[in-house]
Amino acid sequence: MRGGQRLLRVIGLHPLESLTVMPALGRPMTSDDGLPGDDKLGHGGPVAQPPVSERSLEPIGVAQRWACADQRELWRLPPSHQRAADELLVLGRAGIGGFIEGGPDPSDGRPWLVRAQIETKLPALLGTHEGLPLSWRPVVGLVADLARALAAAESRGLFPGLLRPTNVVIEPSVWVLADALVHARVDAPSDPSPTAELRREWLTPAAAAGQPDDASSNRWLLGLLLYRLLCGRGPFAGLGLRSAIDRASQGVPPLPDVIARELPPGLQGLILRILAPAPEQRVSDAATIHAELTGFLREGAPADPNPNTTLSFVPPRAPAAASPQPDPPPIAANVSATPRPRRSGRSVVRRILRASAVVGVVCLGVIGGGVLLDLAGDPQPEPQIETTPKPKIGSRAPLDAAHTSPEDCASCHPRQTAEWKRSVMGHSAKSPLFQALEILIQEQAGRSDDCPGGAGVLRTQDPRTACRDPDTNIAITGSGGELWCANCHTPRENLGAVLPAWDGLALNSSTRRPLRDLQPASTTEGIDCGFCHQVHGPVRPGSERAGFYEGNPSWLSTVTGQTFEMRPEDRVGQAGIANSGYILDPAELIAGAPGRPDAPLVPGGVHRRPSDDARAYLRSSQFCGACHDVRLFGTDAIAGPNRGEHFRRLRNAYSEWADWASLERRAGRDAADCQDCHMSSFPGVCVSGDPPAPVAGEPDIVALRNGCPPGTHFESRNPGELPHLRVAAGSGEPSDVSTHYFSGVDIPLTPEFDDHYIDQPELDAAGIPLGGDQRRDLLLGRSFRFELGEPVLVPGGRKLEVPVVIENTGAGHKIPAGFSQEREFWVHLRITDAEGRVVYEVGRVDRGDEDLRDKLFVSVNVSDRIVNQQGQPLGMFGADVRDGPDVPQWQSLDGGGEFDPATRFRGRGLINLQNGFLRCVKCIGFIDRAGRCLPRDASQELHRAARFDDAPFDIDTGECQSNLFGEESLFEIYFPVGSLDATRGVVKGPDAIIDLRSAPPGVPMQWTYDLPISSFKAPFEIEAQLLFRSFPPFLIKAFADYETRQAAAGLRPSGPLVTREMLSKLEVVEIATHTRTVAAP
Repeated sequence: MRGGQRLLRVIGLHPLESLTVMPALGRPMTSDDGLPGDDKLGHGGPVAQPPVSERSLEPIGVAQRWACADQRELWRLPPSHQRAADELLVLGRAGIGGFIEGGPDPSDGRPWLVRAQIETKLPALLGTHEGLPLSWRPVVGLVADLARALAAAESRGLFPGLLRPTNVVIEPSVWVLADALVHARVDAPSDPSPTAELRREWLTPAAAAGQPDDASSNRWLLGLLLYRLLCGRGPFAGLGLRSAIDRASQGVPPLPDVIARELPPGLQGLILRILAPAPEQRVSDAATIHAELTGFLREGAPADPNPNTTLSFVPPRAPAAASPQPDPPPIAANVSATPRPRRSGRSVVRRILRASAVVGVVCLGVIGGGVLLDLAGDPQPEPQIETTPKPKIGSRAPLDAAHTSPEDCASCHPRQTAEWKRSVMGHSAKSPLFQALEILIQEQAGRSDDCPGGAGVLRTQDPRTACRDPDTNIAITGSGGELWCANCHTPRENLGAVLPAWDGLALNSSTRRPLRDLQPASTTEGIDCGFCHQVHGPVRPGSERAGFYEGNPSWLSTVTGQTFEMRPEDRVGQAGIANSGYILDPAELIAGAPGRPDAPLVPGGVHRRPSDDARAYLRSSQFCGACHDVRLFGTDAIAGPNRGEHFRRLRNAYSEWADWASLERRAGRDAADCQDCHMSSFPGVCVSGDPPAPVAGEPDIVALRNGCPPGTHFESRNPGELPHLRVAAGSGEPSDVSTHYFSGVDIPLTPEFDDHYIDQPELDAAGIPLGGDQRRDLLLGRSFRFELGEPVLVPGGRKLEVPVVIENTGAGHKIPAGFSQEREFWVHLRITDAEGRVVYEVGRVDRGDEDLRDKLFVSVNVSDRIVNQQGQPLGMFGADVRDGPDVPQWQSLDGGGEFDPATRFRGRGLINLQNGFLRCVKCIGFIDRAGRCLPRDASQELHRAARFDDAPFDIDTGECQSNLFGEESLFEIYFPVGSLDATRGVVKGPDAIIDLRSAPPGVPMQWTYDLPISSFKAPFEIEAQLLFRSFPPFLIKAFADYETRQAAAGLRPSGPLVTREMLSKLEVVEIATHTRTVAAP
């Protein structure tokens, strides 16, 4: 059995030999046919009968076609095309065109042909193994079959068309479509796809030179296919088109050593000869390629007459001196190929072959970071091969200030670099929403006729070009905190400042560009190796007044000139919490940096070892707190009066953790740090064996099943449990190491974070999924207890009470945390009666880009067409919003405000843990006796904000000077920066931030639905799903429309920062599902 057919048999397919090949038609075969003698077809034997057809198909040229019962095609040609039928059958036997049966029709003598079934084409195999190397034997067999087909075509002087993946059939037999060649023989017009097609993945030298493709292009593609299947990615992966063309002209890189050492001697050399940069160096014909590939199959044939032909990822041999590795966990005998149910609609085919690959994935510990790095992106320097228990590290120059990027660190730390590439940290600077929100604030906040370019309230100030408050002449530019956004998202700015001071006065200025158009590539690496490992500790309070870096500890009121502090922790000796409160010292890493002259170096002298203080800080939650508490200038209308704080808490992950950790310590328990959860094996790993089946009546934690590839199941790990791997490529014994995935719940929208990073269920050496989707799912699955309480059918059958319980059981902070105003956690509840009628449904969305239905956006304005007398835009990033069918109507049953939030509710409508923004308003409608603002007339019923207007707000004190009181004076808006509605209000940040909806750690929250059911019949089926989405679609749509306008105005040199195409990355994630039945009383 040929190698390619063994590949097919693994996935339940039938090899070519199982198909009947009938005698050729018309004439004896001669040596001129160009096929080996044992493949010649001659006359003799009984006359074959054509198969029974079921339905007619559209003719192709002179060929009439029918569909057969077995999904093959019957073709009938006129007698004049006898020779064409002969040729098609001969080529079909060689794998060109797919015709594998034929004969003269006994009734009229007309030639007939049967074309093989097309079940699966090559893209299915490429997609399902993407990113992981396949074992060499079935790969070589498959490509040998294709080389044999091309050799047959070359020997007859035929070109079967370009060997694109879509032209290659692999199930149930291997053959090339060659439609242009086939159509020409039946007098059908040919409509070939254009040759010289510039596609990076399958780039040919002819296409790169703008020339037509020919037989030499197909030989080149055979080499690319070998490279791609053996390595998991092609030689041009991660390159732009221009870079791929340059790479092709220079020669492809050798296969990674961890792959090459598992190949039979000479196979890599053949691949590199096929892909040689100079035409005269390449293999000159497909027959030679076929002969050499089949030679490898013969020489490497296993002694067992019935070898295991399983398509799997075979781990390379361990180096001779490597320390003993534990045996891999046992692999289930039957690996399920059941696709994981996902709401994203991603292809199920991608997972079918991967089920058989779990063996190799779980066993990848030997090659670890080296292969993972190759899968993560651009080709990296190969890891060092161990030859002694303590090998020497490959020589390289010591790091300096210009060489501390992940690419510089990859040669010694491939695992960490590969993990970082798959992390949100690696895309913090590239984040489209971050970039768009940052420039929106600078362009629109404070904009007026006196400040036409926007005030640049969070950029660097130059007194000569700063916008100023017209009443006090205090500079608005930079008053909210210079580089307030950049200090955490692009922290390398503090290692080499390049951003110009904002000029809001000029009509046009190059200083008013997005960060990505102003900062170098090294800065847009985001939170990378060079930043974290040059951090020394927290900033020292008072450093800013002395002219040194202190992050953004304060803001300046342009109304009174008063400076307000934003780090109350400084007063209790906990310095550097929030607003980039870290301090950098290159001497912590760079050997040549001044300071710490006696600091020890790592072996090889490439960089210094960190000081004890720096090491302790990097391992502490305080380091994370420097950026994961974010405090905005201006006093919060709620927290200001209640807490005496003169800032607004935008993100509170560290503060929430600190509160939880304090409770844990009081209870006598050790509190996990941030790194214990986000830089470890927590929440768990995937191990061999099918997951347990859901138990009827019990909550089904769907996310834990979705997060592990087929044939494996989730196994929990505690916070702080670390993988046992090598720290660096040259390390000796393995040790406990920190992971660098920094796993969270967001999937970056940046185009660089493509499907290869998003949805890849394969596992790393520790059993952690490589894909961002999968790691997110595991984290979400460990985060909640979600269940339906016991439903109550009220006596009389007129009302049904359905309790829904959510408890944050897996996080040391609230959920959602971070930018909790944009993360949606909600419940989809559906109740049907005995006749299948829907009794009640809430929280349903059918697509990832569909907004929740608690509110309806009638209009969203991203234009500056409306201005007031001062030239300030009105209504920009404002929305006219109406109540939707799922509008929440909940009454709290306990709690009493900010310090005692409610946890029990009764009513109906949407349950959503997402926080929000509030704006100080006054009522222009009618105020009832309860102090609520009601519409005065029909015009004030058009949307929610119509009965309100902006009220004066004191940014220093947080006082809302409204004719309403308490919560009634604050109106919910839906953008972090914007206006009251689509036509009114100037652009500004929120006056208060909602932080009471998210779920605190260890506190059960219960919502009881109170539903009338008098017209429905029991029993009732109840299904509740806990769902998650990282961004609301309306937010992406608004920023995309704004960015389109700004780009059209010439304000985005690199194009729009956010586009509507990014909506396709929004996925509704099913965390858990619980169903119950309520019987008739």
